[in-house]
Amino acid sequence: MVKKGDSVQTPPYVIQYLEAEFGKLFDPCPLNPDFDKKKDTDGLAIPWKQFTFVNPPYSNVRPWLEKAAQEHKLGKTIVLLLKVETIATKYFKELSRGAELRFFNHCIVFPGYKHHARFRSVLLVFKAGMNSNTYQVIDCRRG
Repeated sequence: MVKKGDSVQTPPYVIQYLEAEFGKLFDPCPLNPDFDKKKDTDGLAIPWKQFTFVNPPYSNVRPWLEKAAQEHKLGKTIVLLLKVETIATKYFKELSRGAELRFFNHCIVFPGYKHHARFRSVLLVFKAGMNSNTYQVIDCRRG
């Protein structure tokens, strides 16, 4: 069940930042506020590509994080855009092993909204063939 407001567009500057580092990305969870499991492709039920980016529904992050960890074990680079609060969940520590955290030094303004989000965001980066467990603070805005 996707809650209203769960499906939001990723700011283009975040995509540009990631593509500059990793190349063209695959998004198994594209913006689709009217997602219908009967008509639309379920990104959790398909194989992910070598470089995958996910901006998951924030009300149901766990299955996306589980899938990301599985795909990383297959030798893929997976990046998730998450609320910082996700790091405090019971499942996060186990499922994020080997990933690096990139904290934004600003609150994101998501396209379609006038004001910045009321929460902080982080990129969880599983790099293919690597176990990192590091963190950094980033500013990937242009201009």
